[in-house]
Amino acid sequence: MLTLPNAAPGVWLHVDGAYGLPAAGAPTSRHLFAGLDRADSISIDAHKWMFVPKACSAVLVKNPASLAAAFSHNEAYIPHDFGDVNAVDATIEYSRPLRALKLWLAFKVHGAEAIRTALERNLAQAQLLYSLASEAPDFEVLVHRPQLSTVPLRHIPSRLVNASPEDLSNHNAALQQAVITDGRVYISPAQIDGDTWLRPCFTNFRTTTADVIITFDTIREISEKLSRA
Repeated sequence: MLTLPNAAPGVWLHVDGAYGLPAAGAPTSRHLFAGLDRADSISIDAHKWMFVPKACSAVLVKNPASLAAAFSHNEAYIPHDFGDVNAVDATIEYSRPLRALKLWLAFKVHGAEAIRTALERNLAQAQLLYSLASEAPDFEVLVHRPQLSTVPLRHIPSRLVNASPEDLSNHNAALQQAVITDGRVYISPAQIDGDTWLRPCFTNFRTTTADVIITFDTIREISEKLSRA
């Protein structure tokens, strides 16, 4: 609950866009973000899926004056004579590096359409990996197709078909580490209902269809080696 000066109390609706919000600009996924325009503020980590180096985050607000109402205060040593907005008026930081420059440059050099196209390509790559895994008898995927670009999956070698959930989790935890050590692809782990899964997530504009197939084949290859060992 936030009460602004000269305003009635109300509910402030904030959306933490973190990794997924850029997909609101992609034609095939924007329907998932219906109602986003009702938010009072939105945050996004541009370094996660807008193809810029870390760290670059942004907050979008309907009414910029709301940030000043929430954060600013009178300081004798920061001038406000001409209505200038200082960093302290919109954030808890008094001084900060120009983190937004890298994102501004990306839009300036490549344009929004190029970024949108790269997002669409990542979305399609996630669907491809899901299809490859769901059609393979030695892979397990979630029931629903990925909404964005993350594809949780597990490899189940033949000797573990009837294994306990704990043994299967241990195998996929070891598999994730072995894939990293191998170095051809990078996959992080995820915990889903207490079980360990692999968590491929496509957020790089350089990723190709061939990379998706390599990822799939690499997981299977290394998993079988672990199983035999």
